[in-house]
Amino acid sequence: MHARFLPGLAAAAMASVLSCSHGSPTLSELGGAALIAPPAPARPGAAPALAAGAPAPQEAAPAIAAPPVAGGEPAPPPPAAPGWAPWAPHLADTTGLGERPPRAQRQWSYIAAAAGADCRDALKSAGARFRAIADTAKPNKKGCGIPHGVLLTRGPTGIVYSPPLQIDCSLALRLADIERVIQEEAEAHLSSPIARISTLGSYACREVVGRMRPWSEGLSEHSFGNAFDIARFTPKRGRAISVLRDYVLRDKEPSTREGHFLRSVTRRLRADGAASRVLGPDFDASHRDHLHVDCGTPRWY
Repeated sequence: MHARFLPGLAAAAMASVLSCSHGSPTLSELGGAALIAPPAPARPGAAPALAAGAPAPQEAAPAIAAPPVAGGEPAPPPPAAPGWAPWAPHLADTTGLGERPPRAQRQWSYIAAAAGADCRDALKSAGARFRAIADTAKPNKKGCGIPHGVLLTRGPTGIVYSPPLQIDCSLALRLADIERVIQEEAEAHLSSPIARISTLGSYACREVVGRMRPWSEGLSEHSFGNAFDIARFTPKRGRAISVLRDYVLRDKEPSTREGHFLRSVTRRLRADGAASRVLGPDFDASHRDHLHVDCGTPRWY
């Protein structure tokens, strides 16, 4: 990964955070300077930085020898993590983010600051039905907890959640955008609004499973009440849509209205920024029967 691309990647990651944080400042409010990654630290013996506008001289990147092991043979390279994981640590180092608290601590700080004192009042005004859960000042010994919890039975558009969602109030407020996408796609493909969503879980103190585990640094967003899993959508008219039965993998075109609905909902939630992540059967086998929806931070922030 060439260093000149890293500031843009850091900016894109920060934009992802802002799109799913209730009450966060907009990109224009932050200003462009807030999204510029700090310069990479200079290598020992490297030439001084050029003045602005001056062309940089071409030079070959120095070869880095593998550390020797017993017998004088070079050590084998570590196995590569899946996807783009190998260059993520380099991104953190180059943008000055290498020295950071553990991810679980960053996750807690992020979700604890995501909801304001008036969050539950705003959620009530939005039309949701819920019961407030006592605030949690700090995570438990395992690093888990919900800072500003609610037990939500019905969302802003009237969708009933079964079992109820035990989530942070900040995520509950995002349901207005999440449900808007779901209802628009339901009208388009099913000609009926969604009345009920069957969930497979919300708050659960556990580590990440599946494809994300090797580079997740530990705890799932479920551990902070910042995620929930959808197994089934039930419209007011017509049969229920099951993720396990009706989801069509991305290398094939859906042939049913249920398949088109699931594909459109997944794409819209990802594209519109209503959620930070939507993981389904096309991500890995551990999500074969549900859509995971969360409002967490990108991996390196």
